[in-house]
Amino acid sequence: MPIVARACFLDFDHTLFHTDEFFHVDVRNAFLHLGIGDDVWRRAYDAVWHNGYTLEKHAAEISRRTGGRIPLEEMNVVLKDAFSDLRKYVFPDVVPFLEMAKERGFSTHLLSFGDEAWQKYKVKSSGLWPYFNEVFFTGREGMKAGVVFERSPDGAEIHIIDNNPDELDVIKDRVPQCRTWRINRVPDEHKHPSDESSRLLFLEARRYTGKTGRYPHSPCTSLIGIL
Repeated sequence: MPIVARACFLDFDHTLFHTDEFFHVDVRNAFLHLGIGDDVWRRAYDAVWHNGYTLEKHAAEISRRTGGRIPLEEMNVVLKDAFSDLRKYVFPDVVPFLEMAKERGFSTHLLSFGDEAWQKYKVKSSGLWPYFNEVFFTGREGMKAGVVFERSPDGAEIHIIDNNPDELDVIKDRVPQCRTWRINRVPDEHKHPSDESSRLLFLEARRYTGKTGRYPHSPCTSLIGIL
């Protein structure tokens, strides 16, 4: 495995990728526009999530629950057309940051938490995969620390960027010399949403803003200025 002297390790969801806009707004709306009720969408999501989520599994579960009222093939065609290219959900500072990191001699490593197949689909469809030296998918919280530890020799300049302070805490336990950055992509006007659209737009990302880390991770709202 490569040992790096200057490296950035970055989280994916809510750090590089606007997951809530993609999933809780646009994916949800794509299903609803097919005539599927919100309650059915949510129940089907809950049913398939724990066995490794994909859009195809979600559509199949909806088809089962509705007795095939909306043909599964039709749902899959609509979803494929709408979500084969996810580049628009990448936050605008991400590609410039990754290009700058390479220019300054940093290796870049993606640490993505979640089901591997689902995460791999999002990373590849977002167009970000080629910007990383290595891509890792972890299925359990806290596992990112081991990856960072194995690639962080004494004296290395290591930056960790994540929106979850719990993950940053565990990494800091294993690699005390690293610089940890806690990124918050939730704009001030969406911290206390007054309508359903605003609530969904940062639904999951907002949950992390209330967490308190054990370490004083450097706060940021953008990748610009980190290096």
